[in-house]
Amino acid sequence: METVFLRYRLEQAEFGLESLKEGANLEEAQALEVFEKLVPIGKQDIRSRFPEGVLTKDTQDGRTYRSTSGTSGERLTVVTNFARRESGRASALHVLEVATGKSLGMSITDIPPNVCNSICGLEGPPETSILRHIWKGISRRNWSSEKFRTDLNGLFERRLMYKQDILAPLDARSPSDLAKQLKNTWGLMDSGRPYLLRAFPQYLLWLSEFQAKRSEGCGYLKYVMPYGGLACDSLMSRVRGSLGVETRNVYGTSELGSVAVSCGNHRSMHVIESLFEVEIFRGGQRVEDGTVGEVVITDLTNLSMPLIRYKVGDVGRIVPGVCPCGRSTKRLEVLGRVQETLVQGQRWVTAWEVAEIAYSDRGVSNCRLDQISSSHFELQVVPSLLDVSPGLESLRFQMLGLLSAEGTESTKLSLRVLPFIQPEQNGKYLTCRLRPNARVQ
Repeated sequence: METVFLRYRLEQAEFGLESLKEGANLEEAQALEVFEKLVPIGKQDIRSRFPEGVLTKDTQDGRTYRSTSGTSGERLTVVTNFARRESGRASALHVLEVATGKSLGMSITDIPPNVCNSICGLEGPPETSILRHIWKGISRRNWSSEKFRTDLNGLFERRLMYKQDILAPLDARSPSDLAKQLKNTWGLMDSGRPYLLRAFPQYLLWLSEFQAKRSEGCGYLKYVMPYGGLACDSLMSRVRGSLGVETRNVYGTSELGSVAVSCGNHRSMHVIESLFEVEIFRGGQRVEDGTVGEVVITDLTNLSMPLIRYKVGDVGRIVPGVCPCGRSTKRLEVLGRVQETLVQGQRWVTAWEVAEIAYSDRGVSNCRLDQISSSHFELQVVPSLLDVSPGLESLRFQMLGLLSAEGTESTKLSLRVLPFIQPEQNGKYLTCRLRPNARVQ
């Protein structure tokens, strides 16, 4: 009731505002009635009303402003208070506990893409040692500044609580350059000997392929966790096979932090229901469990800037039934970005389906499907580092079966083998995209 935009959303839903009073405590049934009246919103809805229209009066314990931009390139500034930041740290610890059985003290290495300024809610580099940071503060006489204390707190958290190393992103400009980068990265990991490796999915595949050709072992590495992009089953199966590790999926965003985590080597993830409500919408309506649609999340703890029924820009589904692990929490499968989803007739073709076909071929180390027109596509593939050639005819057959929609004109698919694929400006790779100047009805 303290935010102009939320009052506007209720008015648009023709909800009787006279029945609500500021500061009033609603019964659960009343609260759900209010909640279900609200139409999902996206980044642009929030950005156009920031800051006055979306912030509350909650300033008692200070605010933090975080600017984020995901794969879509849409920037969004999110405001949180101390309580929300603490719940974010708690969710990050919960994710580690569910994924590995440990939450503190283990050695972690992160390799984020360029766009990731945070890792599952934890602040990232610049990186240095704690003693070096203190010495710089003394020599520059800024040891009493707020920034010095904040950076020191972050270093203490990363270097001692998590024993965290953050390595440079991998830049696949050419096969020879990539090989040099992978050799250097493995050298740094052999020195740090991480128990858990968290990295962008393509990086994990390249590292696993390079490891398969190395003579050195990596017995110190026990768990691998992809983040920042799509990780399909076939890709993660290849990573497990080459590295001899367990893999865990994690889902989160810069503006929300850690939202869900898997309990085993599969893509479905347990939602942290004490912090988030996750729903799936399609055509403006909430859909049943098992149906693919757009992921909509409500942050239950951010009272400074309420994100209620917020469209994060991802496609997924809620998995029906109870997990064999015994947890009864809602399970989420993320199948790619909305911008990567292709609409063929009445069917959505997700980035996960495209990636699953491509990475099932051991000769493929990267791929991207470009849509040129309504019925014309081009699949670009990069050969693996294992000197295995892609099975182009098999890829063509499977991909045509996926893309051919009933009742549409004949689908055309071109294939190109490239030495590397250019990443997006933010450093991430899209699995599917609408080619610039494409002619799609």
